[in-house]
Amino acid sequence: MSNVLEIHHLTKKFGDFIAVDNISLNVREGEIFGFLVAFMMYSAVNMSEMILKENRTFLRLLSAPVSARTYVLSNVAVNVVMMLLQITVTLIVMKNIIHIDSGIPYGIMIAALFLFALTAISLSLLIVAFSKSSAGTGALQNLIITPSCLLAGCFFPMDIMPDTMRKISNFMPQHWLLDMINKLQQGVTFGSLSLHMAILIAFAVVFALIAIFRFDRNNDIRQFV
Repeated sequence: MSNVLEIHHLTKKFGDFIAVDNISLNVREGEIFGFLVAFMMYSAVNMSEMILKENRTFLRLLSAPVSARTYVLSNVAVNVVMMLLQITVTLIVMKNIIHIDSGIPYGIMIAALFLFALTAISLSLLIVAFSKSSAGTGALQNLIITPSCLLAGCFFPMDIMPDTMRKISNFMPQHWLLDMINKLQQGVTFGSLSLHMAILIAFAVVFALIAIFRFDRNNDIRQFV
């Protein structure tokens, strides 16, 4: 659960002490998970890029009896394994080494992060699909991932953001994961967060379908070196 720090200080006005203010600062694990979310997204893109360009795999795909859909699904399978390993190791290190307890059972936390991992993997394939080179992939991931993480509140509390930015954050998958984690820490059951789960799955499906369509129509893959 989130820790609460009570800070007592005196305010002074016109030479006289007028009040003692109690300021409660909620030190949440939300920002920690926000950095984990950003790391997962960058890792997914790097993994997808490595698989696509290694030994010109996609180039050989043109002369092989393998559809782009099958190839993309194979990339997803490899990425899923790597993401699950990354999630598990991170949670173990957080609790047993850094001694940060989110207050959420391992199984539920892994399930929530796994749903977002599917979205991150689909987005990574989408980024690679629209990139004509490795440099283009790096530029595109920086253009998409970092700003979206900022808008979703991965690096700072949403409370300090204006209302307009909060509304925009609803269109970011990171926001729904962080909001899910926050509600789980407040005692909300995992099953009652079906809307959050459905939205994350919807993001993953849409990104994956666009990536598959792009790979099917991609006639310029030899530039990706």
